[in-house]
Amino acid sequence: MPRLPSDYGGQPAGAIDQSEYTPTDFDKRVDAMRILMGEIDPAMSSDVSRRTQEELPQNVYDNSPYYGRWLLGLHKTLVERGHLTADEVKTRVASIKGG
Repeated sequence: MPRLPSDYGGQPAGAIDQSEYTPTDFDKRVDAMRILMGEIDPAMSSDVSRRTQEELPQNVYDNSPYYGRWLLGLHKTLVERGHLTADEVKTRVASIKGG
C-alpha cells in the first residue's frame, strides 16, 4: 500500500521544530472557515478535512504550510459537496488579483 503524504512514520525527516508558534490572521481565518462550514454542512468534518489533505500530491503537501493544506482541503471539499464550483473559485481569485 502506498504511503499517504502525511505518513512520515519511520522515515528520515530531520529535526522537529518545537518552537512556540503564534497563529497568523490567515491561520485563524482558515480555521474559522472550516468550523463554520462544519456548522452549515455537518458532513464537512475534521475526518473529511484530513482525507482531502492526504489526497494532495506529495509535493503540494510537503511544500504547503499547515493551514495552507487545510485551505486546499477545504476548497476540495466545498467543490465535492457542491457548495462551490472550481470555476467560481477561479473567477473570484482572478477578481481579487485584479485580473
